[in-house]
Amino acid sequence: MSKEKKSRISKLLVAILFVMVAATMSVAENGLISDPMAIGVGARPLGMGKAYVGVAEDADAVFTNPAGIAGITNPKLTSMYTSLMGEVGYIVVGGAYPINDKSAVGVGIVNSSTGDITLTGTNGAATGEIGKWSNSVIFLSYGTYANAIPMLKNLDRDVLLGANLKYISSGGDGSTSIANASGSGMSADLAMLVPITHYMNVGLNYQNALGGQISRSGSTDTVSPTLKLGTQVCLIGREGKSYNPHNNRKLYANIDYDVNSNSRPNEAHLGLEFWPSSNLALRVGSDNNEMTAGLGLRFTGIEFNYAYHPYNGISENTTHFFSLGYLGETRKRMLHVKVDSPKDKSVIHEDFVQVKGHIEIDPGDNEQDPAGVVSVKVNGINVPVSQDDLSFSADVPVSKVGKKIIIVEAYDEAGDHVVAQSRLVRLINFADVPNGYWAQSPIENTGTVGLVQGYPDGTFRPDRDLTRAELATLLVRAKGLQLPNRQARVVFKDVKPGFWAAKYVEIAKMAGLIKGYPDGTFRPNNKITRVEGITVVARFDNLKPVYVTEKPYWDVAANHWAAKYVHAAKDAGMLKFVEKNQLSPKTKMVRSEAIDMFAKTNLADNQIKDLYSWEKGFQQQFIPSPARIIGQVNGEVITASR
Repeated sequence: MSKEKKSRISKLLVAILFVMVAATMSVAENGLISDPMAIGVGARPLGMGKAYVGVAEDADAVFTNPAGIAGITNPKLTSMYTSLMGEVGYIVVGGAYPINDKSAVGVGIVNSSTGDITLTGTNGAATGEIGKWSNSVIFLSYGTYANAIPMLKNLDRDVLLGANLKYISSGGDGSTSIANASGSGMSADLAMLVPITHYMNVGLNYQNALGGQISRSGSTDTVSPTLKLGTQVCLIGREGKSYNPHNNRKLYANIDYDVNSNSRPNEAHLGLEFWPSSNLALRVGSDNNEMTAGLGLRFTGIEFNYAYHPYNGISENTTHFFSLGYLGETRKRMLHVKVDSPKDKSVIHEDFVQVKGHIEIDPGDNEQDPAGVVSVKVNGINVPVSQDDLSFSADVPVSKVGKKIIIVEAYDEAGDHVVAQSRLVRLINFADVPNGYWAQSPIENTGTVGLVQGYPDGTFRPDRDLTRAELATLLVRAKGLQLPNRQARVVFKDVKPGFWAAKYVEIAKMAGLIKGYPDGTFRPNNKITRVEGITVVARFDNLKPVYVTEKPYWDVAANHWAAKYVHAAKDAGMLKFVEKNQLSPKTKMVRSEAIDMFAKTNLADNQIKDLYSWEKGFQQQFIPSPARIIGQVNGEVITASR
């Protein structure tokens, strides 16, 4: 898929969400009620003025931006309690669980309730009745990466999508009017989280996007929708590289903006989160001009958060929020080496290959842990690495033909060492066998495994007539027979010891692969005909001669001396080069035809299959450094961490 098409898919995805936003925001009905979650959820977000839509990285994401739960790697839990103005108990409990590495589910509940309160009449006098009231929102959440959706699988960037299905209820007792005000209904949120760069996220949560109605006795109220837009930017730390990239300290700036419906004023939320160490966070914020503050402590997978949040500028309304969360096992920072080219299981012809790739750093949960300078080796040789984007490129020689392996190692100053590999098959390349030549594959395959050879000038001469000496040589090489370490003996009177193929002819005769003529000659330079070549190859492959009752080809009679071998070779699929059912038996066989036949013999076929067997035969040409190497798994990226 082209980059332009991928870009159109990305834009379409964003457009769909915003059209849904616009459509729902245009609905205005009487009886709109406020969002029951207006108080805020989670001491960590509250300490930053509720600016959390662009963060959404723990169980609080269930309530603030469900798209964020798609990025979790282990179960997360959160809980919060406070007493609002000493009268209202406010409880939050939630959790998220990863289904796989691309999606997660979550559940949560937000509840506010009063204890027994004395009811008063319109004149302010006590009525003698005791009343209670509570509001609850129950969440069922789902988050996923967009490219995990089949129609968006080619999306060229990480986009996280999420949704909440919510059950909203409110009610109480103590008087008829309170009981009649009780009601319940359903609503839903739609959300998105997009990492724009390695130091900036942008988020969207359209709360109550589908409206949602609460049915009461004799009336129906509509839950007011709110479009929440947010961003998180790393100002200090390795991600941003804007200041002191190797410092363990981190500073994040978060900004949220709420677009409210039904003429309610829009709201701005600002927050700063400073991590002087991996275990301590200090927070300040502004929630629609109300100043907030907080701190967080993390130890062995448990997180405690505190937030200070005043309401309406009245000191008596100041509330202290306390959260306790479970983060799970901390993911360690890890390096990943990505080899962009050559791809694993590549077939090449050149005597070198350009190795290109890049290093990715997964900061893990302890983002303050720096990687430092990254270095790369390819097959044991150092190659330059751009420290800006951690990319690398090098031309690596590929000596000889056959199976080869490219090993890429990456190191950082913190001591991490990771390895990736690409397996290659380098084929022999003959100058006069161009791409697309009809017998290119059998010639290159048999040449690569050593069954045939070209000429000293680098050519193969595929259209040259095959001689009897060349055929004898081919058979000896195919059988893997060893040549004698001495001068060739005379086995045919016309094959002298100094003849280039004398040893091959001798061994071929001794092995019973060839026969001479009755006069004791071999006639090594004679060109062989097609039927002669077919007969020799059929015998070599132990093909069973076929009893012939009809012509195998229209120009080969059923009683022809070679008909049974021609028929057997045809049935074995060796004669694909024959056209129009005409063999032309007396035509000289050329080298390409002989090799095409020979490549289909059991012996050659097994060697060629072994050449392309990617699970064995690839040996390292050097010994990589032993520190923290996990090994290889079928060419996939191999990672190791401290």
